[in-house]
Amino acid sequence: MIVKWMAAALTAAALAAMPAAPAQAGGPHHRPGRPVLVEPLPASLWLPGTATAHRIRYTSTGLHGRPVVVAGAVFIPEGKAPQRGWPVISWAHGTVGVADGCAQSVAGRSPRDVTYLSAWLRAGYAVVATEYEGLGTPGPHPYLHGASEAYGVIDMVRAARAVHRSLSRAWLAVGQSQGGQAALFTGAMTDRYAPELDYRGTIATAPPSQWRTLIDVARAFEPTAPAVPNVLLILEMLRAAHPHTFDPTGYLTPAGADLFARARTQLCFAELAELLAGRTTADVYDVDAAEREQLTRLMERDADIPIVRHRRPVFIAQGTADTVVYPTASKTTADQLAAAGTDVTFRFYPGADHSGPMAAALPELIAWANTHMTR
Repeated sequence: MIVKWMAAALTAAALAAMPAAPAQAGGPHHRPGRPVLVEPLPASLWLPGTATAHRIRYTSTGLHGRPVVVAGAVFIPEGKAPQRGWPVISWAHGTVGVADGCAQSVAGRSPRDVTYLSAWLRAGYAVVATEYEGLGTPGPHPYLHGASEAYGVIDMVRAARAVHRSLSRAWLAVGQSQGGQAALFTGAMTDRYAPELDYRGTIATAPPSQWRTLIDVARAFEPTAPAVPNVLLILEMLRAAHPHTFDPTGYLTPAGADLFARARTQLCFAELAELLAGRTTADVYDVDAAEREQLTRLMERDADIPIVRHRRPVFIAQGTADTVVYPTASKTTADQLAAAGTDVTFRFYPGADHSGPMAAALPELIAWANTHMTR
């Protein structure tokens, strides 16, 4: 009885914190998922195993329910489409930065992601890949704002199906790190936001969650600890999401303010991490206890994975040697989702670092996807 009460309480609290279903977001004439620009993707950006690929800009729902245009790419596998069309994975990528030049449909993808996504193509899945709000399109990229990310993931499927009639209604959200968090938000929101699509489930590798714990474990604001580059990207999200109540300049030293300005406009994540190597938190961030608490509460509100019952199953894969996402936090989130009534498969991959589960879990993930796509 106590467990049932706790699950009900968690579900009710998470539902109350989630954004309302945006059926009228942007007004009655807003049609999320409508392609507004379609062009061939340069062959140099194709994934191995691609028969054809396009870069797409499409309508979606952004911060505060505003209509936005989001960028993405579509990869169609080689071979003949199944009778009901190619099953779809909507890929939610990991951290690349917040500047427009970091958009992967222009800048290209990491070898890790190319290898991973090519395996899905070979397995007979079309890959549709959002850039999220503000990456390669006007406006800020609200990094780790779960609802904004999820809208982009879902509307990418709508837009891709409008361009390629060979795509099935059946789809999965698949994501790594930032994208794993986005995929779990997607699973919590898609029934209300896109009931016309046939959503089959969520795959999340190394998803950040339990932000109060994660901030503590990462020593994100301890003066002598190594400076965490992700915090600069988080400050940009909070600036965009709470423009009247959150001022990132109060969280930064002069050196940090310079890096923040460059991260917003030109530096992608790898470059930013290189520039921060060897610097301490005190070199970059100037955060007192009250400011830390404010940031933590906003992250819990905007970025913590909703603990609700998903109608479709969830697979969470987590490496035990991950030093970016706290492994125990991922297990806690999985346990909470299960207590809320979600069908959760959780796996630890011993010795795997932050990227490790993408390769270590891949055969199991594809087998799991195949099972749920054929039901």
